[in-house]
Amino acid sequence: MMRKLGILLLIIAMLPVIGCWSRVELNDLSIVTAAAIDKRDDGKYLLTLQIAVPTMLGPAGGSGRSGGSGTGGGGNKPTVIVSEEGETIMDAMRRLQKKLPRRLFLSHSRIIVIGEKQARDGIAPVLDFFVRYRESRLRSFILVSEGEAAKILSLNAKWEKISAEEIREEEKRHIGLQIYLKDYIHMLLTDGVEPVTAQVMLQRAEVDGGENSSEQEMNAAISGSAVFRKDKLVGWLDDAETRGVLWLRNELKTSIVTVDIPEDKGGGKISAMLFNATTKIKPVLRNNKLKINVETRMENILFENSSKLDIGNPKVIQYVEQEMEQAIKDRIESTLYKAQKTFNSDIFGLGTAVYRAYPKAWNREYKDRWDDEFSRVEVDIHTHAKVVRTGLTNKSMIMVEEEENK
Repeated sequence: MMRKLGILLLIIAMLPVIGCWSRVELNDLSIVTAAAIDKRDDGKYLLTLQIAVPTMLGPAGGSGRSGGSGTGGGGNKPTVIVSEEGETIMDAMRRLQKKLPRRLFLSHSRIIVIGEKQARDGIAPVLDFFVRYRESRLRSFILVSEGEAAKILSLNAKWEKISAEEIREEEKRHIGLQIYLKDYIHMLLTDGVEPVTAQVMLQRAEVDGGENSSEQEMNAAISGSAVFRKDKLVGWLDDAETRGVLWLRNELKTSIVTVDIPEDKGGGKISAMLFNATTKIKPVLRNNKLKINVETRMENILFENSSKLDIGNPKVIQYVEQEMEQAIKDRIESTLYKAQKTFNSDIFGLGTAVYRAYPKAWNREYKDRWDDEFSRVEVDIHTHAKVVRTGLTNKSMIMVEEEENK
C-alpha cells in the first residue's frame, strides 16, 4: 500500500513539468520571416535572413507602422536584415547564430528567394537544407530573383508591416506562378516535368523617378517566371508568356484578354476579364507517333469596349469570342515554342500526362529520352471562349456619343 502511495505521489509531482520541458519562450527567439540565398564568386553561400522585431509588430496603424524593413539595428523598424557567408547553408546559419542574442527560428518563414547566380549553378544543394531542417516550412514560396536575392529582402515595406508579407500577398493573389517548396521538390523528382518558379525583381514603386530616386523607393514585384532544366536556371519568361504557362498547367485563376478590332470594322479594343478557365491535356499515341491535344475553355466578362461594335448583337459577340480564342491560342503557342525550342524544358508536365495515359509506352520508349522528344512533339491547341456578361450597356460610349450628335 505504501509503495502504491509513493508511486502516486511521484506521478503527481511530475505533472507540473509534463508538456513544458522543452518549451522556448518567445522573447528567446529570432523569428525569421524570409530567407535569401546568393552564390559568391569563391563558391561560398551568402545567407540573408529577414528577422522580425516583435515589439514593433503591433496592430496596423500603430507605432510600428512608420518603419519598413531595415538593414541593421532594431530602432523603430519592424524587421532586421542579417547575413553571413558559409561553406554550406548550415554553416552560414551557425555563423549567424553566433552574432545573435536569440535562437534563430524558421517556422514562420514563408518566402525563400534564390539569387540568379545560385539558380544557374543549381539550387538542389540549397533546398536540401530546407527540406531536412525540421523548422522550415514546405509551404514556403520559392522565388528566383534577377540579380542578387539579398536586395529583395532589404527593401522598405510600403503596404504591409514587412516586405516579405508584401511578396507573399502578391503570390496569394495569383499575380504569377504560385510555387511552394514542396511543389518545386515534386517537380524536381517527378519524371516528365521540369521545375518552374515565379520571378521576383526590383521595380520602381513611385511614378516619379527623378534624380532624388534611390533604391529604397523600389519594391519587389512578381514579374514573369524562371525556367529550369533539372535544378539549374536556363532562362526567363515574361508576364505574357507566364500566362501561357498557367494556361497549360491548368493553374490560371484570372486574366485580362484584350482584342484589337481591325480598322475595317471601326477599330478600337475590347477587353474582358477571364474568371473561369480549364485546360485538359490528352496525349494520343497512334502507329508509334505521339501527339498531344490541349483543350482550353474559358468564360469571360466584358468590361471595356472602345470600338464601334454593338455587343448587343449575337453575331458581334460570336466574332469577339472567336478573336479571344485566337488571342489565347497565339499566347499559348508562343510560350510552348519558347519552352521547346529555346529552353527544351517541359515545364508544363506534358511528359507526366503521357505517362498517365500510356504508362507502358512511357517506360519503354519515352522516359529516358523525353528531353529530345519534348522538343519536337506535336501539340495541337484548341481554345473555346464564351462571353457570359457584357456589363450594363451594349453600345460603347463612342457609339452613344455619335448617335447623340446626329
